[in-house]
Parts: sequence; structure tokens; C-alpha cells
Amino acid sequence: MHLSFDGKDLELLKSKGIDLDEVIRQLSLFRKGVRPVKIVEPSTIANGGVKVISSNELQHYIQIFNNIRGSKIIYKFTPASGAATRMFKKLYAFLESGNTEPKDDDTRVLFADILKLAFYDDLDQVCRRLYKQGIQELIAKDMYNEIVKAMLLPEGLGYGHLPKALIKFHRYSDRSRTAMEEHLVEGLKYGVGKDNALELHFTVSPEHKQDIERHAQDLIQVYKDYEVDLHFSFSIQDPATDTIAVTEENEPFRDENNQLLFRPGGHGTLIYNLNNLDADFIFIKNIDNVAPDRLKPDTETWFQGLAGYLHTLKSKIEAYMDLLDVGPTERDLEDIYNFIHNVLSITVKKKLSTVEERIEMAQRIFNRPLRVAGVVKNLGQEGGGPFLVEYEDFISPQIVEKAQIDLNNPRNMALIKNSSHFNPTFMVLSVKDHRGQKFDLLNYIDPDASFITTKNYKGKTIKALERPGLWNGAMAFWNTVFVEVPLTVFNPVKTVFDLIKPNHQ
Repeated sequence: MHLSFDGKDLELLKSKGIDLDEVIRQLSLFRKGVRPVKIVEPSTIANGGVKVISSNELQHYIQIFNNIRGSKIIYKFTPASGAATRMFKKLYAFLESGNTEPKDDDTRVLFADILKLAFYDDLDQVCRRLYKQGIQELIAKDMYNEIVKAMLLPEGLGYGHLPKALIKFHRYSDRSRTAMEEHLVEGLKYGVGKDNALELHFTVSPEHKQDIERHAQDLIQVYKDYEVDLHFSFSIQDPATDTIAVTEENEPFRDENNQLLFRPGGHGTLIYNLNNLDADFIFIKNIDNVAPDRLKPDTETWFQGLAGYLHTLKSKIEAYMDLLDVGPTERDLEDIYNFIHNVLSITVKKKLSTVEERIEMAQRIFNRPLRVAGVVKNLGQEGGGPFLVEYEDFISPQIVEKAQIDLNNPRNMALIKNSSHFNPTFMVLSVKDHRGQKFDLLNYIDPDASFITTKNYKGKTIKALERPGLWNGAMAFWNTVFVEVPLTVFNPVKTVFDLIKPNHQ
């Protein structure tokens, strides 16, 4: 690889806050390729890698959490960056096809059940403004294109360019709620902590930040009579986390102005946003995973239960850390390593010959951020799942995406086939150590767990680097405990067609 950067390049790096050494590291990754994750086996109920909490235990953990949360700083962290363009991919294809009526089943069903959309009334008003006719009149005249344009384009609702946070997901007797409002309503049940505050943090794109902030102010007015101190905060992806693009020969790609091309580094860069939150509990769920009120109870119950379980684990770790500081007995060490193996599902590979080595390893394992991640039974969903992953000194549980695995290895394919659970992004985090000091989360990233993808830039093929994903590589060196949660907590809206399904009515 030939590297040559001029003064203009260095100025660009400086303006984005990117260090030259980091660019060289990224270019080296392109050249040598990303190291696949070494999976040992899937985490399952049978091998103890996925915990099962009974109904009695769940109620016990809920009580623990509700007894302490009034003294704890709690954040609900919701990744909400990006436009909802992909949500309407088939509708855009319909517009571009030139057809006057839909040919695919999904779009046909959408128009047949269009009254079920929470934004139906808004769309009907826009159609009347633009075409002097309502939706039903337009359908009767096979004017489907006009309805889609009214839904997606800026002169209409503009939903094709809005973030999912601002799209109305569910209709109620008095009003319809956006995805963002549904997260607020849900958070009222489990996210209210110290000083009766509900802290809602959304990661947003710069182009959407103003609209989302305006919507937040509207929501504060709607919920002003609730006895909760409602706080919204927002962060954008730091330009310093952008990654350099390269040619197919792994040389730095330059655009039509001979300028180095940088691209957003993927959702894994949100670890930087997460790192700025100082909290005792952080709940994480994606912006598009919200249910209407009638289906919220399972989410609210299980989030409280997972938080109580997290607190129980953290209290145990803190007690063990105190023992390790003063000098544990042989019985203490046996108890500690049973906990490490049976509860944290960590197997130490390195031979520990002395008491001092055993103490040092236990301290190293315990002195890490902790998360309890809810996982659901895998019914064929696309996405990451819980696996035991081998590192230099130990084997530990991680969420792993297919893109991280060598799929040419038959053994790996067999392990994937035998995996039993899926990651719906339903987790509670503890980001403070046993002395109450916040961890620097950037120290617990596996920098090699990146993704290399092929993209198109103005007709030219480029290779792009995505930083380690937020749930996998960016949290690779956390302590992770997987707990089976019911599938009812997972109600994603990936396409507009999901909004007319029963679980969103």
C-alpha cells in the first residue's frame, strides 16, 4: 500500500478530529482483512449460557429494582439516527416502476388495510390538499401513485425523509403516537429514577436534530401533568468516528475533487455517545421496537426484572472485589471462580499457578462494564445472536453477527445452525465500577471486530469500513449475561407493512 498524504489531507483530518495514526490503522485493516470471531459454541439454555428466570424470581428482581431506583440515575438510550427510507423501499420501487397499481402482495395488502395506519388521517388531509380528493376516492380511481407520493415526498407528509422517531406508529382513541412518544410512554413504567426524573437520550442525525428537538418540546407539553421530571437529551455521531474509504486495491479513495472520502463508521460509533452518559442503569432498545399500550406490559415487566437481576449481579461482583482487595481465602477463591464460570459463563484458558495470579485474573474479569441482555428464541430472524467467543486468555459470552464469522468453515456453519436465540437489542447496562467510578467504555472495544463492505460512490466501487458494532465488537470486553425473554418484547417496524400487522394495532 502506497501512503501519501499532503497538507490538504491533513487539514481535512484536523477538521474532522481524526488522528493520522487512526487512518493508518484503518488502512492496515483493509489490507490484512478483518479477523473473524472465533466462536466456540452458541450460548443456549442447555449449556447455561442463556439464563431462565422463573416467574417468582422475576417478581423478586422487579421488587429489588423498584426498591432502589428512586436513588439511582437511570437513562433510556435509544439509537434513532438515520432516515426511514428503507422502511418505504417497496413503495419507492412502485413509484419508479411506472405501474398505475401495485403488483406485489405487500403493497396490495397495504392499500387494502390502509385505514389501519396510524397516520391515515394525516395522509388523507394531505391528499385532499394536493389532489382535492381523499384516500378512498383516489383508490377508487386507481390513483395509487398519488397516495404514495403524498406519503413519501416533501410536498406531502415527507415520511420518506423523516427519521423513524417522527413517524406515527400507533393509533389510540384520542390521538396517534410517534415511535419517539411510544418510547416515552414505555419509559414512564421503568425509567423513572432519582429526583423523579425520566432521562430519555436519543442519538440522531444532524439533519433531523432540529425536528426531533421540536417534537420533544411538544411531548413535554403533552405530558406536563404527569408527576415526572421529563428530560430529553440528544447526541449526533461524532465526525471523528468516520472511517476512510478505499479503492478495490485498498488505496485511499479520492473523490472528484481529489479529496479523501470518509464515511460514517456505522452504529458501532454510538459507543462514543453512550460513553458520555453517567448513569447507574442504562436501558437500551431500538427506536423501531415499540408496541402499542396493550402489548407494553411484557416489555415493562422484563426491563424491570432484568434491571433487578443486573443489580443483584453487580452487588455480588462488588462484594467479591472487596474480598479480592483484602485477601481472599481458598474457599473465597473457589466461590469466586464458580461465579465467574457458572454465572458469567466465562472460562479462563490461561493457567493460573499461584494465588496471586488467580486474584489478578478475577480482578481483571470483574473490573469491566456489565450488561444483562435479553434474548428471544430464534425463529429465523436476521441478526446477531449469543455465542461463546474465544479470546487469548478466556472464553466469554458475546453477541455475534454473521458478518463477524468465517462462513466458509463448515464447523462455524454447524454452530450457527444450532444456535437457539436471537438478539432483539433489549438490554440493561451498568457502566460504573465497584467504587462508583464510570468506566471509560472505549477501553472495552475489540478494534479488530470491524466490518468491511462494498459500496457504490457515484458509479465507482469503493470499500468501506464499519467500526465494531455497538452490541458486539464495541462491547466485546464487557461482562455479558444472557437471559431469555418472551418474544412479545420484540415488535420491530422494519417496513411500513409492519404497521398494519396485528401487533401494531
